[in-house]
Amino acid sequence: MTSFIWWRSPEEAYSNPYEYEAQEQFAREAEHLLKVVFNFLMKRNRTYKRDDRSQEKAIWMLFVDGIETLRDCLSLLVTKKHRLASRLFRDAVETMDLATYFYGNDQEKVNYLNKWYDNHVVPNRIFRKHISDTGFSELSNAYKEIYSQLSKLNHRTYRSLAYSYLLGRDEMLVYEDEFDNNGFLKLPHPISMYYALLAEIITRYTDRLVECYLASSKEMEKMWTSALEPLTVPRRFMDSKKYYEMRIKQIQKDDDIT
Repeated sequence: MTSFIWWRSPEEAYSNPYEYEAQEQFAREAEHLLKVVFNFLMKRNRTYKRDDRSQEKAIWMLFVDGIETLRDCLSLLVTKKHRLASRLFRDAVETMDLATYFYGNDQEKVNYLNKWYDNHVVPNRIFRKHISDTGFSELSNAYKEIYSQLSKLNHRTYRSLAYSYLLGRDEMLVYEDEFDNNGFLKLPHPISMYYALLAEIITRYTDRLVECYLASSKEMEKMWTSALEPLTVPRRFMDSKKYYEMRIKQIQKDDDIT
């Protein structure tokens, strides 16, 4: 991958939010990638009939919905509407998780697939448990922290709301949108953090497309290659050695959690 935002941790991004040029490069690459993936999925458009209740159709529809949500997230972040973008992250993750759950032929999945076609909701715990109990367990462990973060954003915990405030005189909270003028007064920290989180979700989305056999590894590699720019915008505020040391510590911390 070219832009280092693709492998940046959300925590580090929040603490060092001023990599504007790198974020712009990521936005260009992500926009291109999501467009290419969308066009790839549209090759199956006009393939399925209304009364088709197949597994393949359900998975395809869910991934189409997921890619559209990711495009919306990116568009909102580019326009600095991070509050709205943060509410869509969990939607995108749960949509691709449901698609992954439907990939398989055991009777429980078939029953839930039929319920889904009958317009019933498949509980989140069902497909999360599936990911934990199958070959996707490694992904499930990696998702624990993501789900925790996304849950806090969706349920509007104090910290998630505080991302939209800065500290004024005597540590008084000042809401960023009070004097906003075309986004110029938006706090950079949450935007930087959400770019990193979006990068991780997009990467996992493309992995899931391959795992569910909607795309081959070669096809996905070609899509990634077409999207990534040849030159990386360098970091401005941390050299590569310090960044490497920081990532090692973060990985060790994540291993302790799981």
